[in-house]
Amino acid sequence: MPTKRINIVPDIRLLVDIGSANYTVPEAISELIANSMDARYEDFPLEVLVTIDMDSVSIIDNGKGMSEQVLGEALRLSAQMDQITGNTEARKGMYGLGMKAACSSLGSLWNIVTRPPGDANQYSVTIDLQKWLKQSNRQAWEIEVTSSPFDPLGPLGERHHGTAIVVRKLREEFTMPTAVSEKLGMAYKPHLESGDVILVNGVPVLPKTYDLIDGRRWDINIQVGDYRITGWYGLDSKTHNDGLYGLNIYRLGQLVEAWNKDFLRSHLMSSRVVGEIDLPFINANFHKLGFYKGSEEWKLVRKAMTELLKPVVKASGDMAKNKNDDLRQAKAIKGLDIAYGVLSGSNVTSDDLDDSSHESPGPSGPNSEIHGSQKPVMEVGLEALNLAGESFTLSYTFQELSDETIPWDFIYHRKTNDLQAVINTKSRVYAMVDDEAFIGALALAEAVMGFLIRERDFEYGKAREIRDRWLYLAVGADKTSRLKV
Repeated sequence: MPTKRINIVPDIRLLVDIGSANYTVPEAISELIANSMDARYEDFPLEVLVTIDMDSVSIIDNGKGMSEQVLGEALRLSAQMDQITGNTEARKGMYGLGMKAACSSLGSLWNIVTRPPGDANQYSVTIDLQKWLKQSNRQAWEIEVTSSPFDPLGPLGERHHGTAIVVRKLREEFTMPTAVSEKLGMAYKPHLESGDVILVNGVPVLPKTYDLIDGRRWDINIQVGDYRITGWYGLDSKTHNDGLYGLNIYRLGQLVEAWNKDFLRSHLMSSRVVGEIDLPFINANFHKLGFYKGSEEWKLVRKAMTELLKPVVKASGDMAKNKNDDLRQAKAIKGLDIAYGVLSGSNVTSDDLDDSSHESPGPSGPNSEIHGSQKPVMEVGLEALNLAGESFTLSYTFQELSDETIPWDFIYHRKTNDLQAVINTKSRVYAMVDDEAFIGALALAEAVMGFLIRERDFEYGKAREIRDRWLYLAVGADKTSRLKV
């Protein structure tokens, strides 16, 4: 059978196309700094200078630089740099595409200058993607690396070693160095805390900080199979309807996934839970904006972390309730200390730490037998409902929700049978009503009806009848009772 050998060297356009890697400007700069981190010279603190203006973006480090050969190989797509440099340590760069994709996403004209320690020369390369595409040979992947005496007036300045990357002909005008600083302060928080320095337009980048209740955090140091998870978690001082809660997950000191919620339910009741963990044993995806979550290692981590975080998730929910309890914060912290063995407390059991209360039983739950007849034994009061002998406590809280057209919503905790109305402080209803007790009664009335329909499968007419009865009693109560709604 005849065969034919066909050359499948990619078209030179590939070097341009990888710039469509969906990197934002801060993400692209962060990816270039990852290479600087991998190129640390011995054990010296790394210093990275980032400069952003209308015409260019530059990243200059004091790392170990590159030789002429290594610089050329670094521009090869998918190059295995460890085999080229002989490096045996774990690296942030995994796929040999980060620098090229980041530079291409920033702009079309690159100038790279590098100098290894003790070398009298510097090595440089210039790539103009616009000229690159004009080549007639679509498989012409050769570049020219220039060797010249070290120039202290060049982009490396007086550095004895390091690498400078300057990108011009930018894809977009970007004049927001603050956004870059915020990204880098989170992305390289462990490095910044250990002494490495990043400056953006001359201003030092500060590591990400958290506003934790009582400034308390609990350490994570657990063995999962052959691997160890380290980090910390705590309770934020406020709830987060903006999604900025969960765990920031790092790999080798670089943020890979921000505000991961795989270990807790994505819900307002859990939105005080924050923390950080390091997972060096799980590979990041191509863009390093997430992990490969089909691996057995990830499944082990998810199981272990979900179990570990149950007490802090419960404490977050408790903080969202009982707004009139001035001691709720202290109680939440004490409960966590007891749960994690910092304090002793015989009144805390494993059932108390079960977070299954976040899930509603729905129509097929234990009370489903009452749905068909729609003849429940129902008692209503200002602070409680009693449905066929099952008691539900009622409360309300004020939170800022993202959609101002929603006046309120409700949260139901299955384990404790707590039904809580959440009143949106951004809504017009809240803005126009001065009497918080009255708006609380309205929100709770709607929560009662919504709960009966959505969680207990009541018909609309019956649920509305119960709601109207509850509201009648609530607004007719004396002032003291209304404030306890």
